Amino acid sequence: MVSTTFILYGMSVSTCTQKVLMALHEKNIPFEFVNINVLKREQKLPKHVARHPFGKIPVLEDGQGNLLFESVAIVRYLDALYPRVGHQLVPSDPYEAALVDQWTAQSAFNFYPHAQGVIVETAIKPVAKIPTDGAHLLASRAALEPTLDIYNQHFVDHKYFANDSMSLADLAHLPYLNVLNRTQPDLIKSRPNLAAWFDRMTAEPSWEKTMEWVAGAPKCH
Repeated sequence: MVSTTFILYGMSVSTCTQKVLMALHEKNIPFEFVNINVLKREQKLPKHVARHPFGKIPVLEDGQGNLLFESVAIVRYLDALYPRVGHQLVPSDPYEAALVDQWTAQSAFNFYPHAQGVIVETAIKPVAKIPTDGAHLLASRAALEPTLDIYNQHFVDHKYFANDSMSLADLAHLPYLNVLNRTQPDLIKSRPNLAAWFDRMTAEPSWEKTMEWVAGAPKCH
């Protein structure tokens, strides 16, 4: 058990917060959680903007009082602190690490904007009691599907995005695909190799612990 206590500022249902939660559980790191309700715009309050200048979540405070924002940067930091605990999420081999970065970086352009469009319409707006924009949902799905097709083909010969084990690249995708599997399951189930990856990842003990933690966490609606 790692002894240093971390503080995570976020929202339990936030996909970016869940990336960090999974890493904390993967590394067996104790942490305190401070709920930031974005539906009430608590992320824009001065005390949180002091932690994150763009007023977003999550933010991690480590045992030395250092602050970090951006979920991918946070996961990288946790993995660098404890590379031998759980899966090494960024390999020490330069090429293998570059493969992780490759698949993680491309997701910001080819995957995330379109996946988030679907999530906004099918998960966020219903909770916020905002009408769904059907045209935006269809456009987001249409933009996302070519990327999911590429992922499905990639997983013909690969069990994970990079190398032979779970990495940061997988954590960077899983929370979004978990929401899509709940709200638009055909996007995953119609692609058997992507579905197999999803089943592998959701069976990871650190993800199961994350979902158990989320189920008991403060609700923001």
